[in-house]
Amino acid sequence: MLDGAGKEFQYLYLLHASAWTPSASMPVGMLIAEYADGSTKEFPVLAGRDVGNWYQPYGVANGVVAWTGENAETFVGLYLSQFPVGTIPAKLTFKAAADSNSVWMIVSGTFGERRLNLRRPETLPYIVANKDWVPVEYNGNTTAGSPLDFSVYLDAPAGKYGPVIINRDGHFSFRDAPGKRIRFFGPNLVGTANYLDKALADDFVTKATRLGYNTVRFHHFDNGLIDPNASDSLTFDPKALDQFDYLFAELKKHGIYSCLDLYASRELKPGDNIKELEGRSSPEKFILKRLIPISESAMDNWKEFARRLLTHRNPYTGLTYAEDPALYALNLVNENPLVITWQGWDPALIPLFEERYVEYLKEKGLDTPENRASRGGLFIEFLNDLQIRSIEEQKRFLKDELKLTALVTDLNMISKFTMNEVREHLDFVDNHQYWDHPWFPVRDWHLPYAFSNKSSIANRAEHPRYLMPARIFGKPYTVTEFNFCNPNPYRVEAALLIGGYAGLQDWDALYRFAWSHGRYNMGKVDVPYGFDIVNDPQAQLAERIIYLLFMRGYVRPAGPAFAFSCTPEQLRALAGPPENDGDYPAAFSELGLYGRIGTLSPAVSFPGVQKVDALNDNWEKQLPAAARAALGKLGKTGVITSAGGQITLDSKAKTLKIVAPQCEGMTFSGNMSGKVMRLSGGDRYQTAALLSLDGKKLAESKKLLFIQMPNLGATKQKFANERRNLLESWGELPILLEKCRTDVELALPRMKVEALKFDGSPNGSVPSTYENGRLRFTADTASRPGGVMVYLLTR
Repeated sequence: MLDGAGKEFQYLYLLHASAWTPSASMPVGMLIAEYADGSTKEFPVLAGRDVGNWYQPYGVANGVVAWTGENAETFVGLYLSQFPVGTIPAKLTFKAAADSNSVWMIVSGTFGERRLNLRRPETLPYIVANKDWVPVEYNGNTTAGSPLDFSVYLDAPAGKYGPVIINRDGHFSFRDAPGKRIRFFGPNLVGTANYLDKALADDFVTKATRLGYNTVRFHHFDNGLIDPNASDSLTFDPKALDQFDYLFAELKKHGIYSCLDLYASRELKPGDNIKELEGRSSPEKFILKRLIPISESAMDNWKEFARRLLTHRNPYTGLTYAEDPALYALNLVNENPLVITWQGWDPALIPLFEERYVEYLKEKGLDTPENRASRGGLFIEFLNDLQIRSIEEQKRFLKDELKLTALVTDLNMISKFTMNEVREHLDFVDNHQYWDHPWFPVRDWHLPYAFSNKSSIANRAEHPRYLMPARIFGKPYTVTEFNFCNPNPYRVEAALLIGGYAGLQDWDALYRFAWSHGRYNMGKVDVPYGFDIVNDPQAQLAERIIYLLFMRGYVRPAGPAFAFSCTPEQLRALAGPPENDGDYPAAFSELGLYGRIGTLSPAVSFPGVQKVDALNDNWEKQLPAAARAALGKLGKTGVITSAGGQITLDSKAKTLKIVAPQCEGMTFSGNMSGKVMRLSGGDRYQTAALLSLDGKKLAESKKLLFIQMPNLGATKQKFANERRNLLESWGELPILLEKCRTDVELALPRMKVEALKFDGSPNGSVPSTYENGRLRFTADTASRPGGVMVYLLTR
């Protein structure tokens, strides 16, 4: 009962939040007010209206973010909401929503008589050209033969050395040139971006080659390939197939290899005759991911799609996809590890998995009530067994029946050591990660978009550090989706973090997600938005930095190498999701900022790799003294330098420095120095990189690029709050570049300094001085009409 019940107050004020918040307008809970006269009122508490997630909170209609704090990962908060209860109730009941995994967290409540204004106005709603922003002159092209034209690095046509194979060092090579290693770097094409008329396809191929891309991933292409009038999802649309064939052939002609997923999002139809879906009008969108391992008819459907695609003879190449060496890799099913997807969003399949689990327990002689109820390590073993059987059958079908020459991978998401056993059955390991992936407080994939606006460097390079442990030594490691998501201002960190650490780890492929999610913006200049970089000059300059650091090997692989290893007994002892389904210890991933890291099973070893048992306390004592010292310094100061000394990260200062013979790069504000380059007076957070274009050491090179990258946005890009973590509009043209300066001092011979336009064409000479072996000039993004981010230094 409540003291003061019946008094004339009008509102109940709650300080609260939710976790595992449901979709917008779905109930988080119910507030039930019972009054002295016996009457009752119910107040549904809805996600996105009355409350939001405690993690990276944003304001909602009936909930202002009243308190914020920070944990180790991000900012968190609580909401102040009000409910018109009228007179004070005799009793209040707070009831969590039924059939929901959400948690309603109530910190305090009180009564009052005033209706509060919960839509507090905040400043900085727009970005416009002013003292902080300069309009960008950008045409979306790269001038042929310019310093930004990286097509000179391509080795056309793709497939000229036969199929891609894996060499004894565990990297990609070629059947007919086994001593020639190849790394891959390219973008994703998504949805209708895979289906272009010939003119637009030619335009894309030109843009891709001049960025130096030597690969493209066809992603979410499967729906666009299907005849919309067919009764099944297996009948191809002849026009779409011809467009796909032409684009593939043109990419191949110009030295660009391809990879794809045999299932990403193909929507099933009644004519597919999937037994488990009979009588269901609207199954879960991605349900085939979970069905393939447990359904014979789903597996048959997957096989038939694969058969029709891979045995189709491309009229522009004369080869089937199964035999074409330019299709170097296939992923079986996109983002499908059962350890996290088996429950999905559709509970109808859960009993099927539970039935299979009981069969598995009986087969193993482990069928007890305790094990049947368990969702821990033993259940994870079961899910892995299901996935291994599925993968082996899919591989058998592709290799034996279709005679596929491409390499095969799967499970292309998350880093969990419980997945290592399954990944051992693949030709190579693939993974995905994003920094500051948006979430959607109102409607999925519609504005407003919410972001954290956090720095990865400040989080000890969480991206790409999270990816590092999942690599298996002896197998190639690829990342077919990465991005530092727009409009997070810290995306300037991407170039050095991704290019530098991918080189240090000696990975084998990187794919930006994405070039474009559709063909609609591939033939015009528009503002950068979403994940797409087709109209993002900042991201495209970052690609040049990544290319030189990673593809040209400017950052050397670390010498020391360490493998996470654990026993079957340790795996079986896991609590299971959500408590523990196999996350690598953070300290082990941090070891990847020093040396190469990955995973090996107890029975496997690899030359030059030391195994460590990182699940045991004090595991660091197994490490060499230099590695222990590096981790110790990181723990005390937030600073760590890689083995060999080429990369130094300072998480507290939010700086990253790469110093190598052919390049120096710095993400910083203020002042920072390397061996050749000294930067001072940096007035904005930025990345600056000095890069050799001729492959020679900086002091010997006759042709260098200097790239300066601050934040970039668009005119009238609109945010809902001062923190700029809730985006309401991507804005309009022209694109805007943050005004940014730094004084550059280079220990180099005398060189000419020239500004370049975004397409690589000349943009006028830059005043410089030379004294005592030091070349000096000022990099200023607003020094030319249309903005400047890149300079050419020659002698």
